[in-house]
Amino acid sequence: MIIDLKVRNQIAQLIVDMNVGESKPVRRPEMVPIIKEVNDTTLIGHALRFVTNLDGDVIEIKKYRRTAIEKRYERS
Repeated sequence: MIIDLKVRNQIAQLIVDMNVGESKPVRRPEMVPIIKEVNDTTLIGHALRFVTNLDGDVIEIKKYRRTAIEKRYERS
């Protein structure tokens, strides 16, 4: 499955728009690898934590700190 840049940008924007401490449910488990990939980018900087159930399936994402891009804008 090829995910285009537009989808990755939408995921990144969703992460930036979340408040610290906010959680969102994962409705499409097949998107978890892409969300993890976006979370690992320099602009996001590992701002998300992945909440799993007892089976190890990711059930929600939680923003636990500001993204690197948010920090950069705050300094300017």
